[in-house]
Amino acid sequence: MHEDYRPPLADYWDALETRYGAGFTLDAIGLEELRELERHLAAAVEQDPRVTPVEKANLGMVLRHARSVLQRRTGG
Repeated sequence: MHEDYRPPLADYWDALETRYGAGFTLDAIGLEELRELERHLAAAVEQDPRVTPVEKANLGMVLRHARSVLQRRTGG
């Protein structure tokens, strides 16, 4: 990311870490929080031109995991 740019994902992630601690897991957060995190991840990976390709690749792994956990938790 550009040095002075913070996508909404960064602020949301920080809020989750504040609420759950630095070692939070996707299984520990609430379902609506997980959905919101998935939306922020998807926006950063799929739409945000200021997120670098390397960051998109790394965040893409987290996005896939979030979608997997969301699917498991919602049964679909």
